[in-house]
Amino acid sequence: MIRKRLFMLSILCVIFVDAAFSREKFVIPIATENYPPYEMEKAVKGLRGFDFEVATAAFELLGYEVDIEFLPWKRALAYARLGKVAGILTCAYTKERAEFMAFSDPISVFINGFYARKGHNETAPALIEDVVGRRVSSVEAYESYRALVDIGANPIPAPNTASAIQMLQNDRFDYLYLAKQSTDFMLKQIGATYDFEFYPIVKKDFFFCFSKQYDGYEVLVDEFNKALFILKKNGTYETIHNKYR
Repeated sequence: MIRKRLFMLSILCVIFVDAAFSREKFVIPIATENYPPYEMEKAVKGLRGFDFEVATAAFELLGYEVDIEFLPWKRALAYARLGKVAGILTCAYTKERAEFMAFSDPISVFINGFYARKGHNETAPALIEDVVGRRVSSVEAYESYRALVDIGANPIPAPNTASAIQMLQNDRFDYLYLAKQSTDFMLKQIGATYDFEFYPIVKKDFFFCFSKQYDGYEVLVDEFNKALFILKKNGTYETIHNKYR
C-alpha cells in the first residue's frame, strides 16, 4: 500500500513538473492582509508567513507566478467579490463569503484559546464560558474580545498582543484569550515561549479563497488542491511550518 501511494505521488509530481515547464508563465494576482505568521508584508528573520510560503510553492509547482498584494482586509474582500484578483490568502469559511468565493482544501488552521502563566493553579478552562467571573483579557479590537463580552465575562481590554502578553506576565489578569498561531509566533520572537500554558477552545480551518468572478477559477481550485496534496505528502508543507514553531 505504501509503495502504491509513493508511486502515485511520483506520477503526480511528474505530471505537474511537465505541465509547469510546458506552459507559459502566467501571473496569478492574489490579495492578502498582513497577518503574522500566516502572511507577513515585511519579512521577519527571512520569513514571509507559512501560508504565504505554502501558496507560493503550490503555484510554482503548477508553473504559475504569483503577484501577492497586501491590502486592508475589506478591500481584499472587495477585490475578490469583483474578480480583480484570483483569490485571497488566507480566509475562513462563512456563508456570506461562499456566495462569491470558492474554498480550497484546508491550507492551515486557526486555534483560539486561553493563555495562563506557568504554575497558575486554577482549573483549566475547557469552554469559553468557564472564564466568566475570572480575570480575563483580550485585545479590544479583536473578535476574541467581543466573544468574551458576549458571554458576560467583563474582559480587561488590551491595546495589542504585545501589551496583552506583558499584562499577563505582570499579573494584571489570569487568562488571555487570543489566537494560538499569531501569539505563539510573537512569544517566540521575545523568548517567552515556555512562560505560559495554553488551553485551546475553538479550532477552524483556513483556506485559499478563490474568486468566483475570476476567469477559470474552477480549474485553479482543482489544480491548487492537487499541488497542496503533493506538498503535504512530500514533506514540503511540514518543512515550511516547522520554521515557524
